[in-house]
Amino acid sequence: MLLLVFSASTIKSQNTYDNIYSYFQTSCNSSGCHNSTDKAAGLNLGASSNTVYNSLINVNPTNAAALAKGDKLVVPGYPHMSFLMRKCNNGLDSDNGIGTGEGTDMSSGLSVNKREVLRQWILAGAPKTGMVADTAIINKYYSGKGINSFPVAPAAPTATGSFQIHLGKIFLAPNSEAEYFIKHRLTLPDTVKVDRINLRMAKQAHHFIIYKFMPGQESSFSDGLRLLNTTNGVGSSSGKVSLVSAWQYSYDDSLPANTAYLWEKNTTLDFNYHCHNGSVDSVLAIDVYIDVYTLPKTDPANIMYSDIIQNYFFNIPTNQSYSYISPTASSSATKMWKVWQISTHTHKYGKDFDIFYRNSNGTQGAQIFEGFYNADYTFNQGYYDWAHPPIEDFMKLTGNFLDLNPKDGLIYKATWFNYGSTNVGFGFTTNDEMMLFYISYILGPDIVGINESEKIVSPLSVSPNPFSGQATLSYTLDDNSDVQMEVYNLLGEKAVTLTDDKQSRGTYNFVFEPAKYNLKAGIYMVKLTINGKSTVQKIITN
Repeated sequence: MLLLVFSASTIKSQNTYDNIYSYFQTSCNSSGCHNSTDKAAGLNLGASSNTVYNSLINVNPTNAAALAKGDKLVVPGYPHMSFLMRKCNNGLDSDNGIGTGEGTDMSSGLSVNKREVLRQWILAGAPKTGMVADTAIINKYYSGKGINSFPVAPAAPTATGSFQIHLGKIFLAPNSEAEYFIKHRLTLPDTVKVDRINLRMAKQAHHFIIYKFMPGQESSFSDGLRLLNTTNGVGSSSGKVSLVSAWQYSYDDSLPANTAYLWEKNTTLDFNYHCHNGSVDSVLAIDVYIDVYTLPKTDPANIMYSDIIQNYFFNIPTNQSYSYISPTASSSATKMWKVWQISTHTHKYGKDFDIFYRNSNGTQGAQIFEGFYNADYTFNQGYYDWAHPPIEDFMKLTGNFLDLNPKDGLIYKATWFNYGSTNVGFGFTTNDEMMLFYISYILGPDIVGINESEKIVSPLSVSPNPFSGQATLSYTLDDNSDVQMEVYNLLGEKAVTLTDDKQSRGTYNFVFEPAKYNLKAGIYMVKLTINGKSTVQKIITN
């Protein structure tokens, strides 16, 4: 059971906002401060439900100190930017208390349970309709049947230019797991160079990922928590973001000297959090604390880039060990990569993960990553720890970046043992599997001496992606070619062949309508093969 999805059996025919409005009527309207007569701070919380809602959402506070921070009374998705939450916090969240000049506490009459409902409502996007806070689970947590992932909140950094982002609390019911996304608008005074991210998350977490929205793409999603649909992938921002960094356990990511992530003034991040509550009787409250450190604007720094390299095409038979090998290369690259870090990711069936150079003729080269190493990549422990895979930091280990020609690319190999009762393919839950690795690098010198015959294939473009109804699949042929374009599901099964013929030189735009092929909404892979060389593009249809 998922905590932020309201249980219909708890309170019938009621929205979470209805609960909050009733709290205002009981504790604020009747107390003589925010009624039609007094209207303290210009608020009449005794007005109609619609009027009260419209007087709160993204409305400037009358308090000068709160207004100077850029806060609103309620900012959907942002409890720490919502002045109303801060005035009602009363110890609920140690880093969201009333500040200097912001007046006195106004939580009188609001129990800790009700204050939590208010916070969960704001975190979920402060919707006017919909049940987004399960009062029964909140009551259970605060009655003593709860696990707090951070009994003591870590202090925020104090270094010049540093800041802390706090996500949470998010509640998980006993014996459940969930994966969320939430976009986070930064309020940066200017473009910054980020050279360290210290992330603290619950030990029950499966992963936490920071993405950065591509320009203009953040408007594709509303503010507030988005629950990932693990069946069809809806809720994911894939195709609209670039990777910043990823964690599978708490880790202080300090970038090498003279390197930094570049976050522009208008940067919006997207957080992805997957967590599991293994307790059979207690509610888990999870938080994430992200300490961000920046370089002075005048300091020189090479831009750090990150990618997720992922394979979707595998099907692991039950009750046996199974390995899959996949190559990856970038035909459009023009610069060498100087690799800083590599780390891998599987789910619970993972037994090994190795990465090798790929020679220019496509054969396997020297090994550069061994999955049997410990988390800090300091010794071979003799087994792969899928929950705490090694992080290979080449600068720490050797004092140098690893040189990689991205046109040649890499070959990666995962090994699993499926001890379950059914075959396993790609999927989002811990009962499914994944095969991917993260790689971070700066750009090196120009690539020279590459024969044109070594190029893999012209990239496949999908627009829009995600899409509803139809999308255009585009590619360009430099010469007359044999072309196959196929669509696969996440089990690696071919769903449909879109084209298989000889095509002349030119640009092709194929209008793809999944409904014509009886394909349901979800995630699919389009495989384009030109003269025997393939590229794969993930698509999401809503």
